[in-house]
Order: sequence, then structure tokens, then C-alpha cells
Amino acid sequence: MSTFKFELPDVGEGIAEAEIIEWLVAVGDVVRVDQVIAVIETDKSQIEMPTPVAGTVTYLNGKPGDVLKVGSVLVEISGDATAPSGQGSSHTEHANSSGTSTAASQASSGTSATSGTVASENSAGRALASPSTRKLAASLGVNLEAVIATGPSGRVTDDDVRRAASGTQEATDPSTPTAHSPQASRPGVTVVPLTGLRRSIAASMTNALSIPHILEFKEIDATALLELRDSINAGGGEKISVTPLLMKACIIALAQHPTLNARFDAQSNEVSQYEAIHLGIATATDDGLIVPVIHDSQALDIKQLASELDRLADLARTRTATSEQLNGGTFSITNFGSFGTWLGTPVIRPPEVAIAGFGRIADKVIAENGLPVVRKVLPIVVAVDHRINDGAHLGAFTATLAELLTHPQQLASS
Repeated sequence: MSTFKFELPDVGEGIAEAEIIEWLVAVGDVVRVDQVIAVIETDKSQIEMPTPVAGTVTYLNGKPGDVLKVGSVLVEISGDATAPSGQGSSHTEHANSSGTSTAASQASSGTSATSGTVASENSAGRALASPSTRKLAASLGVNLEAVIATGPSGRVTDDDVRRAASGTQEATDPSTPTAHSPQASRPGVTVVPLTGLRRSIAASMTNALSIPHILEFKEIDATALLELRDSINAGGGEKISVTPLLMKACIIALAQHPTLNARFDAQSNEVSQYEAIHLGIATATDDGLIVPVIHDSQALDIKQLASELDRLADLARTRTATSEQLNGGTFSITNFGSFGTWLGTPVIRPPEVAIAGFGRIADKVIAENGLPVVRKVLPIVVAVDHRINDGAHLGAFTATLAELLTHPQQLASS
């Protein structure tokens, strides 16, 4: 009888560790090849982890909330723990580099882990649901197997879980602390442990704020910008918001100011400037801020940018975006106005060297030909890494961006 030690695979670019969200098996369970045994969370996404072998589970490494390093043992399976055909007999004793690569390739290819839909043959006997929905169900004490599914192909949605939680399903005792619920340390005080994405955000923001930021603020008359949006929407098809126009203006401005479309390697003291513009879009999710990246955004028109924005934002919110879709950005934007906020101070996302923020468009009195008039005004802020760009670079880029948004005809023709 052999034992297979399944090591936590490298499931994406730069991923060094992952948090256990939920075990889907217990010690003593018999598992089959490709059966999903756990839901893990990286700083990028939630992932359903399949086992590459069949056998009996003899050991689970950790409990929900624990963080494991890539390469550490996730689970041990004994019995007839033979690897799938063609993967080599060496898998039956321990998970070597080939075993890890196999699991990683399954995850990154979307056949199980990073896809928002888990194939039914890999999920027999368990409800179809995304990792984020499973996490919601666990937090609300809802048994997914008993939930009436209303999603596509019989998939349980977040709304299904919430309805079950408020109806016939029994919720867990809120006074009982779990790895993913607030724990009351004393009366009147709730202690919320940082886990998963929020813990990653805390670490990345600490790193980001070590960058010496310099910022410039501007306000522009957005009348023509809103007219362009309305004209595009009057042409039929999917309606767009102002955001794709802001994206297009940044893309055109970056082509003229390439020192802001770059990444800085602080260890080697090298700056890489890019011809292609890989645009990161800050996206709010229930778990925290995620920045999906539209690669080669300079090749897309406004409608295509809007479509890609919607697609990636949905993947980010459901935590099903792939590592490639969340990495490789060369410049980011954040739209404070989408939250009704006048403006904020954006934080550069290393290794990028600049970021643009946009506030709420609102009526404001401005001067026109020496007279006060009321116009729709858009506030803009741009931040750059002062190690790479000086005030002259910042001022020139912001001026170009403001000009493009004040007179936006070029946005539609590019």
C-alpha cells in the first residue's frame, strides 16, 4: 500500500502561498481522480483543488484559515494511490515536481480550479457552485446540497444561498468563532481577523505606500465628454458608462508619455517601458479591491474596452479571474466617481509607476469667458512614482489627459 503526498502546486504567477477556505473531504473518505478536495484562496482568486490520484484520505494539512506555502503537503492519500495514466509511477510515493506541475497545469488551464464553472463529472454528488458562493454558504451556515439552485445548468448562486439562509436553512451560532467569522474578544468589541484577499491587500498596500508618490489634481469641463457618451449610446448596442472613455483617454495619453507606462524593478534598479498598454482597472468586490488587467488595451476601441471591462470586472467579483488576467499591468486607473465619491488619492500598484483616478461628475460653477456658468465638472488626479518620474512628467501627462477629456473627439476616432 502506497501513500501519495499531494503538495500545494504553484497555481499562478508569483503565488507563494494559499489559504485553506474549505475542506470538501475528511480523513477516511475515498476519493477518485480529479475529485475536488478543497477550496483554497490566493491573493488573486479562489480555486477548487482537484486530486490527481484516487485512494483514501489519511491526512489533511491544516484547517480553514490556515496558510500553506507552495510545495508543502496539502493532503495525503493512501491505498491504491496511483497517478493517472501517463503521469509516471513515481507519484505513488510522493508528489515530486512532475506531480505538482500536473496539478498546477490543471488549475491554470481552467479545467477545474480557475474556471467559474466546475465540470459536472468532477463534481458528482455535490452542488454546483463557484468558490465564492461556497465561501458565502460556509459563512452563513447553509448546506449547499439542500439549496434550490436557480443559476445556469443548475448552479447555486449567491442569491440562492442568501434566500436559504433567511428561510429554511439553519445558520451557525454567531457566537461560535470560526476561521472566517468575526470573533468577539470582549463585550462591545468585535475582532475581525485578516484572511485571504484582505490579508493580501494589507501586505500589498504596505509595500505600495513605500513608493514616494507625487500627485497632481485637475478639474475639467465634462460637457463634451458626456455628449460623446450619449452619442455612442444613441447608436445602439450595449450602453456604455463614462469609464471606457476615461480608459481610452489614458491609453492615448500614455502613448505620448511612455515614462508613465512602465514597471520598476527596485532590486535591479531597472525601468521597463512598454509599447503595449496593459491597463489595470481597480474593481471593488465583496472581499476587497482586485485589479484585473486589459492586456494590449491600445488595440481596442471604446465599445471593445467597455465589453472587456464588464467581462473582467465580473470575473474579479466572482473571484474566478486567472492569474494572467490579474497580472502584468503597466498602468492602472480607479474611478472614485462610481462610488459617488468626489475624489480620492490613488495608490500606485507596484511594480507600476503611475495611476490615474477620476471622481464624481457633478454640477459646479466655473468661469467661461470671464463669466460664471454651471457645467458638469470631472475631477482628475494622477500619481507617479517620484523615483521614476518628476513633476514635469506628471504635469505633461495630466495636461494631455485633461485636454483629451475636455475635447474628446479623438477618443471616438482612435
